[in-house]
Amino acid sequence: MVTRAGIIGAGNIAWRYDSGVWSNKRPAVTLASCFDRHAQTQLVSIYEPMVEARNAFVKGYLGSSTVQVHDTLESFFDQQLDLVAIASPSQFHAEHIGICLRESIPKLWIEKPVTLDLNAYEQLLTSYRSLDQKPDICVNYQRRCLPQLSIMQEHLASTQDPHSTTAITINYSRGLHINGVHLLDLLGALTGQQDVPPLDYLRSGDSANPQFGLTLNDYPVTVTGHDLPYHLIELSITDARGRLSLLRGAQDLVWEAAIPNPDFPGFSKLAEPVSIGDIKSQNEASDNATYLMLSALMDKNTPIPSTLETAWFSQALLNKVVEKAKGHS
Repeated sequence: MVTRAGIIGAGNIAWRYDSGVWSNKRPAVTLASCFDRHAQTQLVSIYEPMVEARNAFVKGYLGSSTVQVHDTLESFFDQQLDLVAIASPSQFHAEHIGICLRESIPKLWIEKPVTLDLNAYEQLLTSYRSLDQKPDICVNYQRRCLPQLSIMQEHLASTQDPHSTTAITINYSRGLHINGVHLLDLLGALTGQQDVPPLDYLRSGDSANPQFGLTLNDYPVTVTGHDLPYHLIELSITDARGRLSLLRGAQDLVWEAAIPNPDFPGFSKLAEPVSIGDIKSQNEASDNATYLMLSALMDKNTPIPSTLETAWFSQALLNKVVEKAKGHS
């Protein structure tokens, strides 16, 4: 049975990046192309309030489905949808998720961040938890699908050093709400932290790419935002054994072991970086991470890697940084 899918919002991640079609020659990177690729899903409906965006979709969409384009949510939800992907601007997410819950949509696929307001998020959680028939919900923090994350989790869990000698470092660019929030989510997945502690510090400066520090499960964490024209998404664990790093948008996993320094007896240095794990499968997982998230949402036997519950941590941490930044302004 084919799952009838709809998308709220007709922007880049909805379809524009690849025209909403999967060609089997490149990864499916948009929601529409993932629906095009998956054998059990069919995109049948899209809602977009902006006439220019609706017209662009009608002219530019190349997927295999016949899609009804709507300018009202009422007509959008009249399409007997089994799955709705929410790709509207983040400030409208809470409204659109709430409507989907009231409309009893069986499956939701939500772009990150879930909302821009923690109170709205917690109201959604309360509504969701109160439902007798809860929908399957996936938040598109697609890097949770990567085998690189599992290796880093195992590495952090296996350290024999006191927490004070193990540190986590994050570097990101192009906005905390856009790129940085992916790494906030990985922090929660990596450390298993559920509560968000107070920030240790926040440096005033670039409001879009703030720099701050905190302590998670006794691990000091440094988060540095950069005003750069390219995407920077990196996370490192440094301890007495060396440094393990996710680089190039979390695609590459690199290990630099601490080894004796022959030039300075009694001292150590970091060895040349080497790739860790199955590079081919890691690269494939990185390329196909968004599709892997949809596949998990569609497969009853596969746990959904990123849910409304797990995404609370990144939302709460994002909110804490934003609130503290307001106090600095």
